[in-house]
Amino acid sequence: DAIELRRVLLGRKDREMFRWFLDQIVPVVVGVAKVEQLKSNKLPSEWLPKSLEAFCLLCVENNFTKVQLEVNGEKDVPTLWTRDSRGKKKNQGWTQEGIRRYNHLVQMVKLDRETLQMEDTLYMNMKKEERLQHEMDKLKRKQEIIASKERGWEAAEDDLSSGSDSDLPDDDLPDEE
Repeated sequence: DAIELRRVLLGRKDREMFRWFLDQIVPVVVGVAKVEQLKSNKLPSEWLPKSLEAFCLLCVENNFTKVQLEVNGEKDVPTLWTRDSRGKKKNQGWTQEGIRRYNHLVQMVKLDRETLQMEDTLYMNMKKEERLQHEMDKLKRKQEIIASKERGWEAAEDDLSSGSDSDLPDDDLPDEE
């Protein structure tokens, strides 16, 4: 499915795009480990400051057309509000129009949070359910391995079937001498 910028910018008004934004864009800016740690325990409005949520939206909007055109083979497509001549590195400096857009997005996020608080709760609960399902699946795989070993079958363990963080004992491995 193609991502539509107008839907992303609707924020919490478009539940599907809001969830995509929190899952795909926010971790890139905030940090994947931090988002993974918090998304099923706290509301997005608790771990994602308004200013950072607005900045994530600004970055998407700033680069959206550039990315689309470059994926289709075009080269050197400019962004909306950053230019090479501002700041020390490419795309570091924001134009005044970009700064005004950011300030507008901060106000939009503030209003969005006030009027659609339930979306944050729904997102957190969905992530909590996903985490519990993942844990149940891991437990089931471990139980299947144990049952297989008890029947005398040696189960192949790999990242795809048993989980890379398996904490089953390695009883059948020879002792190193």
